[in-house]
Parts: sequence; structure tokens; C-alpha cells
Amino acid sequence: MSLLERAHAHAVRLGRDRIGGEELLLAVLDDGVGHALPDALGTSRDVLVWQLEKASSSPVAGTVDGYPVTAEVLGVPRSSGLLELVVGLLAAGGGAARVLGEHGVTEERVREAYARIWAPFLDENAVWGGPGPGTPTRGPADPPAEIEALTSEIAEYRRRKEAAVDAQEYTQAGLIRDKEKAVMQRRSELIREWAATVDPVDLAEAVVSLRAEVAALRRI
Repeated sequence: MSLLERAHAHAVRLGRDRIGGEELLLAVLDDGVGHALPDALGTSRDVLVWQLEKASSSPVAGTVDGYPVTAEVLGVPRSSGLLELVVGLLAAGGGAARVLGEHGVTEERVREAYARIWAPFLDENAVWGGPGPGTPTRGPADPPAEIEALTSEIAEYRRRKEAAVDAQEYTQAGLIRDKEKAVMQRRSELIREWAATVDPVDLAEAVVSLRAEVAALRRI
């Protein structure tokens, strides 16, 4: 579902016949990066949502993709990512801007908050994965812990990259993709090194054990 479709769903839920800045911002806050934005701003998400839902309606000023919208929605560039969309709503001075203003939100604070949200996923020194309580004892055919940690890191990079694309934050998505590719290369190198040291008998025993575990799970 697109951002505009989610905004329309909020408008319908609230009994409104147009999409305003309030509904657009509610759609931003639904998930992904937008969901994390209030915390990064030091603002209560629940209070922010409640205020947006209670805000006064503005009149229809035009349409976007067949949906009636207010002037502040018309003023937000369609190609902008979530960061520029929120900044655009602030600049529009409508209901969404008034609600954000009550929380002391400014363009500078929004940009700082977005930087904090993305920082851990662009930090080369970030620590990923790692064994937790109850981690099974490693066998001779198990890959090194570093390989598993890199696998976890790649999965998280992919999740964040997809979230960035969904949010139209293409610059961030590109940066995260570059990090992901570098980690994938490092993992491939480690896998090749590890594969040269694995005893074929140990590997065969691990495969037999794994097949038995899968068979047992299927019977549950």
C-alpha cells in the first residue's frame, strides 16, 4: 500500500472526505522509519497521533491520483522521501505543522532525528548478532561464529535497505546497499577459507543430523 493510500485509509477512518497533512503524517508514522521518528524526536508517538486525529480539517484544494487533498498536501513534492515530506509539511504551515510545532519540532530537529535513526546502519563499527543465552554448543562442521554474525548483519542491512526504498530515501538505500555488498564479500571470503578446513566426515554427520531434526519438526 502506497503512502497516499494509507493516508486515504486514515481519512476514511476519521470520517474525513479529503487527505490533509494530518492524514499524510499519520501514514508516515505507521511503520518503518516514520514509526521510529517520534522517539528520535523525543516526542510521544501516542500523543502525536491523538493530536493529529483531533486536528481541524482543511478544505479540499485539488486532487492527487484521484484523491481529494488539501493545499498542504498539494505543496509537498511527490518525489520526495519521508524526510523531505515531513520537512515540507512543516513548511506548509497547516494542521500537521501546528501539531509538530506544539512539540517543538523544527526542520533541524527532524533532520537530526533522521540522522540518528540511520546512524547504526551506516556505522562500520556497529556490532551485529552474537551468541545469546542458551546458544547450542558448536560442532566441528559448524561455520565460524563470525560467518553467522555477518549473515545476521546482511539480513538486517537488507531489511533496512527495503525500508529506505519504501520510504523513498534512495540516498540512504544506496549507502546501506554498499555496506551490504562489502559484508557479503567478506562473508564469501570467510566461507571459502572455512570450507577448505572442514573434514568431509564431520560435514556428512552434520547433514545427517540436520535431516533428522527436520524430519522430527515435520512430525510436530
